Amino acid sequence: MLPLKEYPFAARPMIVAHRGDTSFGAAGNSLDAIASALVSGADMVEVDVQWSADEEFVCYHDELHSGLQGPVWQSTFRELKGNGVASLVEVLSLGKDKSYFNLEIKEYSARDPKRFMHALVQLLTDLRLDEDVLFSSFRPDYLREAGWTIPTCIIHPDEAMRDLFTFRAYNDPIVLERPLESYLPSELMEIARATGYACQISELTPEALRDVQQHNIFLGVYPIQTELEFDQAVARGARALVCEQPREFAALRNTRFPIIA
Repeated sequence: MLPLKEYPFAARPMIVAHRGDTSFGAAGNSLDAIASALVSGADMVEVDVQWSADEEFVCYHDELHSGLQGPVWQSTFRELKGNGVASLVEVLSLGKDKSYFNLEIKEYSARDPKRFMHALVQLLTDLRLDEDVLFSSFRPDYLREAGWTIPTCIIHPDEAMRDLFTFRAYNDPIVLERPLESYLPSELMEIARATGYACQISELTPEALRDVQQHNIFLGVYPIQTELEFDQAVARGARALVCEQPREFAALRNTRFPIIA
């Protein structure tokens, strides 16, 4: 498998399995969903990453879990494991050398972003996976602490997320003077020190699209659920398509963009 930075994005858009492959009933971010995604034809698997109370990286989307009294970040790894939450190490070990990974930082706490990201980079380095992953997040405060060895992609945040990275008691909070929807892709990338940008198709306004084209921005679009959305994303220059049905869209991509020997 080529390092992620050598993937031929310009010639062949990447299919990303959103939280694994859940089309057969597996829970998102579960080991079953990851295993299914690995044989779906998708190039990359996206998982949500949080820190447990005892600082174990786990894969879970929401802040709260129905089986726990408090949020994920206040729960121990043992408690989370007992409620079916997979560790990031388990997920990465399952897919190592078989798939690229999009690690979406889904941290809901006010913990130090620098400590979180440095620990995550170190884990990937120790597992020898630092060339096979990218980081994505709605949180620019976390992405800007990732360093430059691993690609990062800022997901366009909405106002409901603003207090996660502006109103917390950080030593270096992010100050934004305008509504989040008014920021262009290149502006958000500069704030997050990111190397790419992701959004929904509906957020690709004419102004945003011009900005993407003028700055030659690496663009990801989510979630792709129909063939029309696939075509719209590709027509707008998307290099990565985050899909709910990875088998269906991997097959469609292979038809539209066959590998030429």
